[in-house]
Amino acid sequence: MAIRLYLSALTFVFLLLAWFGRGVGVLEALVVTSALVYLILDAREHLRLVENDVALLQQLEAKVSVLMRTNDHNR
Repeated sequence: MAIRLYLSALTFVFLLLAWFGRGVGVLEALVVTSALVYLILDAREHLRLVENDVALLQQLEAKVSVLMRTNDHNR
C-alpha cells in the first residue's frame, strides 16, 4: 500500500511541476496517464484480493460458529 501512495504522490508532483513549469506537453500527459492507468488497475487487483480474503474469512466465521454451537449443545 505504501508503494501505491508513493507512486501517486510522485505522479501528482510531476504533474504539478510540468503544469506550472511550462505547461503539460504530450510526453508529460502520456507519462501521467500511463501512471494513473497503472494505479487504477493495480488498485482493482488489490480490491479483488481483499474481496477473496473477506469471503474466506466469512466462511471461516460460519464454520467456527457451527463448531461453537455444536460444542455448546454437547454440554
